[in-house]
Amino acid sequence: MSNLDHTIFNERPESQDRAIAELRSMGYAYVPRAEAEAKRGSLSKVLFPDELRKFLGSQTFNYRNKLTAFSERSIGAAIRDLDVTLERGLMAASKNIYDMLLLGRSYEETLFDGAKQSFDLPFIDWEHPERNIWQVTDEFSVERDNGKFARPDIVLLVNGIPLVVIECKNSCIDVIEGVRQNVRNWQPDYIPNLFKFAQLVVAMNPNDVRYATCGTPAEFYAKWQEEDGRWLDETVRKHIPDNHPTVQDRNIVSLFSRERLLNLMRYYVFYDNGIKKIARYQQYFGVENIMRRIKQQDKKGTSNGVIWHTQGSGKSLTMVMLTKRIMADPEMSRARFVLVCDRVNLVKQLRDNFIKSGLKPIQATTGRGLISLLEDQGNGIITTTINKFEAAAKSRAKITDENIILLVDESHRSHKGEFHNFMSEVLPNATKIGFTGTPLMRQDRLSTYSKFGPLIGKAYKFSDGIRDGVIVPLVYEGRIVDQNLTSPQIDEYLQRILAPLTDEQKEDMRQKWSRFLPLAQTDQRLSMIAFDIHHHFMTYCKPHGFKAMIAASSRACAIDLQDKINALGGIRAAALICPENTPDGEEGELTSQDKKKIHTFFKEQVVPRFGANNYEAYEEWVKNNINGGNDLDIVVVKDMLLTGFDAPPLGVLYVDKSMKEHTLLQAIARVNRIYPGKDFGLIVDYFGIFGKLNIAMELYNNDENAAAAGLNDFNGEDLDQSLTNATAKCDELLGSHKKLLAVFDGHEIDIRNPRDCQNVFAEEDNPAANDLRKDFYERLHIFSRLMELAMGSYTLYKTIGFEQMQALKQDLLFFQKLRASLELIHGEKVDFSKYEDGIRSLLNTFVTSAPVAKKIEPVMIHDAEAMDKQLMELDGGKAKAAYIKTRLVAELESKRYDDPLRYKKFSERIRQTLDEYREQRDENVYFERMKQIADDFRQGYTGNHYPVCIQNDNDAKAFYGIVSDFLGKYGDLSDAEYDEALGTLSLDINAAIKSLTRVDWRHNNAIHKNMTQAIEDLLWDFSDKHQFEWSEEDLDKILESTKKTALSRY
Repeated sequence: MSNLDHTIFNERPESQDRAIAELRSMGYAYVPRAEAEAKRGSLSKVLFPDELRKFLGSQTFNYRNKLTAFSERSIGAAIRDLDVTLERGLMAASKNIYDMLLLGRSYEETLFDGAKQSFDLPFIDWEHPERNIWQVTDEFSVERDNGKFARPDIVLLVNGIPLVVIECKNSCIDVIEGVRQNVRNWQPDYIPNLFKFAQLVVAMNPNDVRYATCGTPAEFYAKWQEEDGRWLDETVRKHIPDNHPTVQDRNIVSLFSRERLLNLMRYYVFYDNGIKKIARYQQYFGVENIMRRIKQQDKKGTSNGVIWHTQGSGKSLTMVMLTKRIMADPEMSRARFVLVCDRVNLVKQLRDNFIKSGLKPIQATTGRGLISLLEDQGNGIITTTINKFEAAAKSRAKITDENIILLVDESHRSHKGEFHNFMSEVLPNATKIGFTGTPLMRQDRLSTYSKFGPLIGKAYKFSDGIRDGVIVPLVYEGRIVDQNLTSPQIDEYLQRILAPLTDEQKEDMRQKWSRFLPLAQTDQRLSMIAFDIHHHFMTYCKPHGFKAMIAASSRACAIDLQDKINALGGIRAAALICPENTPDGEEGELTSQDKKKIHTFFKEQVVPRFGANNYEAYEEWVKNNINGGNDLDIVVVKDMLLTGFDAPPLGVLYVDKSMKEHTLLQAIARVNRIYPGKDFGLIVDYFGIFGKLNIAMELYNNDENAAAAGLNDFNGEDLDQSLTNATAKCDELLGSHKKLLAVFDGHEIDIRNPRDCQNVFAEEDNPAANDLRKDFYERLHIFSRLMELAMGSYTLYKTIGFEQMQALKQDLLFFQKLRASLELIHGEKVDFSKYEDGIRSLLNTFVTSAPVAKKIEPVMIHDAEAMDKQLMELDGGKAKAAYIKTRLVAELESKRYDDPLRYKKFSERIRQTLDEYREQRDENVYFERMKQIADDFRQGYTGNHYPVCIQNDNDAKAFYGIVSDFLGKYGDLSDAEYDEALGTLSLDINAAIKSLTRVDWRHNNAIHKNMTQAIEDLLWDFSDKHQFEWSEEDLDKILESTKKTALSRY
C-alpha cells in the first residue's frame, strides 16, 4: 500500500492551486509571482500598467466616420487618473475608481483636421468580455506603509486592474479566517491601495466560499447559491480535473465566469450612503428574473409579476438595483418608475433608500400632484402612497405611457379592495411588479397573482435567509399575563424572579415592585409587564448593546409603559405614536381619557423638544437612536415601525397586543436582522398571540394552535424555520455542554482541578495546544450563548429544571474562569464580545459567586508590579513561567528591529530555558529562570559587550546588532579592533540613514533607493578594508534588516 499524502490537505494544493488551475481553464492567463512583480514595477504598486496600456491602446473613437486610436497622452493620463490617491479615504477612492470603470473617462484629442474634441475612453469593454485581458496571479505581496508586507493568495486582473482579491484556506481552517484577513487588509495601516480597485473580495476553502466587496464587515460576507443547477454542473465539469467538484469549484464558476463577473461588477455593485455593497445571490437572480419577465423572455406571457423575498433579506435594495439595472439597459432607456407603498412612513423609508444610493426620486403628496408628476416626462422616479391613485382616478386622469414601471411594495397588503383598480385606471399600460416580504395567504395568493402576474423566479423564504445567514432565526418566549391579574399570580411571579437572587438583590427587586402596589388592579397588569420588561432588558439586552421594541395594545398603553419603565431607572424608553387626531389602527373611537393622555404626552414631551408641527423630527430622533444612537434603549409603539422599519440592533420584541396574519409576521421580523453578537431575535409574548404553540412552525397548518396564532391561512412550508419556541433549544443546550466537556477527553485529569485543566492547553507539553485552546474558546462561546438564552427564558429554565440549571451555571462559571486564566497565561487581550458581557451579567445575577472578569488588559513586561499581581492569580510554576514567556516573546517581537542583537540574545535564552524544562520537568526551576530573564530584560542586561564608540548611542547599537550578526563570520568578534570597526560601521550606517530621513521618507521610493545605495557603499567599503567577499545572500539580508530597523526607529 502506498503512503498517504497528507499534503493534499495543505492550503496550496487543496485550495489555491486548484483554484488557479480552474481559472486558467476558464480563460484566465496565469502570471507567475515573479513576473507579476516585474510587471508592477514595485511592491507598493498594484496595477499591471503595460496590460492596461495595451487595452487602452486598442480603443478607438469615431470622428467624421473615421475610427481613430486614442493618443499616448490620453492613455498615459488615463492610467494615472485611475490610480486614485487615498487622501479622502478608501471609500471615496473606491467610488471614484468604480465610476471610471463603469463609465470610462473623457479625454481631449487633437484631431486630424486640427480640431479638438473630448471622447470617452473605457477601461473595460462591458459588452464584449472576450476583448478584455483576463489574468490571474498568486502570492500578491503588497508593501505596507511601515515597510512590512501583506500577501493575498490570489488576485484576478482585468486589463491589468486588480478587480478580485481572494484568500484561500484548506478544508481544516474555517473560511471566516480568510474573511478576517480580507477585512484586516483593507484597513488604513495594511494595503488599501490594492482594495481600492477590488470589486469582489472572496474567502474560500474547498467546502465553503464567502464573497463581499471592499469595505464589507465580516458578518455581512455572503454565500452564493446558483439558480440554474444544470448550467452550473455542465460548466464545472469542463474546468476541473476530476469528477468530484467541491463547493469552491462551483463558486468559482458562478462568480468568476467572465460574463457573470462583468455583470456582477457592472450592475450589482453600488454605494449605499457612502458604503460600498454588492448584491446577494437572491437579489442578483431576483433582478435578472424581473428583467426577463419585463422583456417577456420567460415564457409566462406577461410583463407583470410578484417577487417574494423574505423580510430582512434586502428587498428595498433589490428595488434600487432593479431600477439601476433597467436604467442602464439601452433597450429600456425611456423607462420611468413609480414606487408605491400603502403608508406614508414606508414611502419615506423607500425614498430615503433610493436617495442614499444616488438616485433622485420625487414624492407625490396629493392625487393631483401625482398626475402632474406622471404627465411630466422628465420625472424619472416618483414615490407615492396607493391612496393617491383614488383621487387621481376619480378625476378621470389616464396616463397611457407604456414605459412606466410600477414597483409596488408589500403588494399583498396594499391592493385589496378598489385600490388596485384605481391604479390600473390611471396607468392602464404600465408594467406592474409587486414585491412582498411575507408569505402569501391562501386566499390572497390567487388574487395577488391575478392582479400582478405569476411569481417571478423562486421565492426566497424564511428558511433560505436563515440558511444563508442573511437573517437570524427567531425564538419565541411566552410570558402571558392574564387580563384579570390576581394577587396570587403577582406573588408567584415575584417568587420565580427572586428565587436565584442574593438577599441584597431580592431586597432591591422588592423595593422596585413596591412602587406599583398602590395602583388599581387593571393598572397592576401593565405595571407587572413594565417591571418584567425592565428586568429582562437589564439582564439580557443591555449587556449586549441590543435595543428593544414594545408593541402595545393602544397609544395610551404605550405612554403608560414608557413612563413605568423610565420610572424604574437605568433604561431610556420612548413612546412613538400618532397624535390624538390621527388614526393609529385602533379599533373604534378613542375614549376622552385616552385622547387627553395622548394630547398631554405630545404637549409635555414632544412639542418642547421638537416643536409643535415637527412630528417627523420626533420620529426621526426615535428611529436614529434605536438604530445605533445613544439616547434611547426601547421604543414603545402601537402600530408604527411594526412594518418596514429596519433596525439591526433590535434584539427583542415585547408583544402585548393582538396581532395576526401578515401584521404578525412583519412585526416579529423587526428583530431578525443581522447584528454583531446576535444569533437570534427574541419574541417575548405577554398577550398570548401564539396560543399553545410549543414547537416550530410546522404546527402552522389548519389546527387550533395555528388558528390561535392567526396563521392558519398560510402554507406551512412557507413559514418553515421562521420561529422556534425557546423550549426547542433544550437539547441544543445540553448537547453544547457535552461537546464542551469532550475537549478534555483522552486526558487523565481531574476535570474539577483548574491546574489539571490548564495543563491540557500547555504549549510546553502539547504542540497542538494553541489550536486546542481556540477550539475550547469556540465551544465555550456556543455553550455561553445558549446558557444566556436559558437564563433569559423562564420557559427554557423551567424545562431544564432548577437543579440541572444550577449545575450548568456552576460549570459555565468554572469554564469562564478557566478561559480567563488561559488568556492571562498566554497574553491574550480579553475584551469579551457582547455575548460574554451578557453571560457575566447573568452569572452575577443568578450565581452567588465572584463575578467573571469583564476585561483583562495586557500587562507589559516592564511593569513588574502589575505582573506580580497577575502572577499571584495563577497556580503552579509552569503556568507562571508560561505567563512570563508569553510577554517576553511579545515584547521582543514588537521591538525586533529596534535592537536586533537584544532580540537574538533573549530569544536564545528563552529557547534554552524551555528546552531545559522539557528535559528536567521541574516547574519551579522553569519559573525562576523565566523570572531572571524578565529581570534582566527590564534592566537592559543582555550579557553582550558593545564597542566603546557606541556605548551611548542606542540607534547605532541597533545597527550593530545587525552587522555583528552577519559580519561575525568574516572576522573575529573577540578581536577588539574588529569589534570597534563594526561599531564605527554602525555609526556610519546610522548617520547615512539619518541624513536621508524627512517627514515623508517612508513612502518615498527615491529616498529608499538612495538609502539602500548609501548603506551598500558602506558595506562594500568595509569588505574591501577587511579583505573579504560578500555573499549575495548575506548582502541582501543585511540590507533588508537594516531598512526594517530604520523604518522601526525613524
